[in-house]
Amino acid sequence: MNAVVESFKEKGFLVIPDALAKSEVEALNGAIDTDQAVYPQLWQVRGEGGRQQSVAALLSSGAFDIAIRHPSIWPAIEEIMGAEVCFEEFSIMVRLAYAGEPLAPSWHRDTGHWLEHPYCVKNLSVVYYLTDVDADSHCFAIVPERVEQKKEAPDQRDGEGGVEIYATAGTAILFNAASCHAGIVKRTERERRTIHIYYGHRSQPILSNHTLCPRRLLESANSQERDFYGRPNLMTQLVRDNY
Repeated sequence: MNAVVESFKEKGFLVIPDALAKSEVEALNGAIDTDQAVYPQLWQVRGEGGRQQSVAALLSSGAFDIAIRHPSIWPAIEEIMGAEVCFEEFSIMVRLAYAGEPLAPSWHRDTGHWLEHPYCVKNLSVVYYLTDVDADSHCFAIVPERVEQKKEAPDQRDGEGGVEIYATAGTAILFNAASCHAGIVKRTERERRTIHIYYGHRSQPILSNHTLCPRRLLESANSQERDFYGRPNLMTQLVRDNY
C-alpha cells in the first residue's frame, strides 16, 4: 500500500487494471442498458460530442452499489482519504460514436485543493472504464501533479503535460478531483461508457446536490456503510426527512 500511496503522491492519480471482473462489467453495462430504456427522461443529453449522463441511477437499481466501495479500490481510497471518508456523488456517462471534428478538450478542476490534507485531497474521484479505451476512442486525460506542485500552482488549467489513459474495460482511475483533467473526444465509431464517483471528508463542505442517495444505503444494516453514507447532501436530506 505504501507504494500505491507514493505513486498517488507523485502523480495525483492511480490506474488500477482489472478493478472490476468481466462479469461485473457485463452486469453494470446491462444495468445501464435497462436504465436508459426504462428511464430515458433521467438521462441528460449534454452535447459535447454526444455526451449523455445520468446522476439518478442509484435510485433505479441497486446493481450500481458495488462500484462505490469495491474491494479492489477501497483500501487505496481509505489510505488516501483517511477515516473521515464519505460518499459524495455518483453518475454514469456515455459518450456516443462521433463523426465530427474532434472537440478541443475542456481542461478543468472539479474542486479546489485542501492544503491541510497530506495529499491536498479535498475530494477524490474514481472513474471506471466499462468499455475498452485506446487511442482511437474517447478517453479520460489528466495532468500529473506532485503534491508540491498542487501547493505552488493550485489553479493552472491549460492541460500542459496531460496524459491520455488507455485501458481495458474494468479499469479504475483514482484521482484527486482538484487535478487538471478532461474528457478527450475523438472521431470514432465506438461508444465509451464510464462510471464517475466522488468521495469527500465528513468535516468538509458537501461537494454537490447532484446525487440523491437511496434509503437502502443511508439506512444500511452495516454500521460502516451508514457512516460512509451518513453525510447526505441537501436534496437527499430533504427527501429523507419529508418523504
